Amino acid sequence: MTHNIMIVEDEPELISLYKMAIEEAGDYKVVESAVDGEEAIKKFKKSKKKIDLVVMDQRIPSKKGIEVTKEILMINPEIKVLFASADSLAKFEAKSLGVVGFLQKPFEMNMLTFIIRQVLEPKKIISEEEIVIDKGQKYSLEPGYQYLIKEEKPFLAFDIFVDQVTHGYRGLCVTRQHPAKVRVNYGLKRTPIIWLSQTSGENSIDPSNISKLVHTIRNFVKENKGSVVILDGLEYLKLQNGFNLLMKYLNMMNDIIMTEEAKFILPVNPKAFTENEMAFLEREAKVFGKYGIL
Repeated sequence: MTHNIMIVEDEPELISLYKMAIEEAGDYKVVESAVDGEEAIKKFKKSKKKIDLVVMDQRIPSKKGIEVTKEILMINPEIKVLFASADSLAKFEAKSLGVVGFLQKPFEMNMLTFIIRQVLEPKKIISEEEIVIDKGQKYSLEPGYQYLIKEEKPFLAFDIFVDQVTHGYRGLCVTRQHPAKVRVNYGLKRTPIIWLSQTSGENSIDPSNISKLVHTIRNFVKENKGSVVILDGLEYLKLQNGFNLLMKYLNMMNDIIMTEEAKFILPVNPKAFTENEMAFLEREAKVFGKYGIL
């Protein structure tokens, strides 16, 4: 499968350099390029090829990279954007838009192609079934829904998740807790665990890269029809990304969960959110209380 890439950069020499490095690195094709913001938006709209990723500079004429990113996200909210810029001040705002990465100029071409490969060809998560227990299932969850569990510590949420994966459902655990402790505390021996951490690693995702998290969950539930996902760490994701961006991606994940008939378990500490924020979280979820679904 060929991945189509667009480059937005005001230096033609850099466009040529990026294009050569990208197309030599794998099954990638640079199908569009632009040297200013207005041209970038026009070409993105009119491109005959479906663009998978945009490499974006910040300091470009007519419209800055941040503004261009906002406009193309309005056209296609799922487009992946990778910033390649010398403007370090743009880094925070770029990440708040959900870009997949920020490369500070100057950088080596292998760093550019490494990130592109990670984004466009994420490693497949191998899901194995936990050993099925004979006891009857404690919690009955309907496929295609988010389940919001309000508790200060995610004990009930993990009890529900473990009940699902030990009764024949494949699961994915995304957590702020260290994976080794999760395996010991909840007896998860085979379930894949992704650690929300700024520590780089094979099975970790930077919490500020919420776009990558969404794509990882999407790939998992598509590969494992009717699976169950627990996302433990909403408070941490809010801290790193802000509530508005968090809600934007939670809504995207909810659409994925409904389409793939998966189950999405969301433990949340109400003390970490305002009353209005909790209302937004509850609006599209089934709320699980102490005695079951409220």
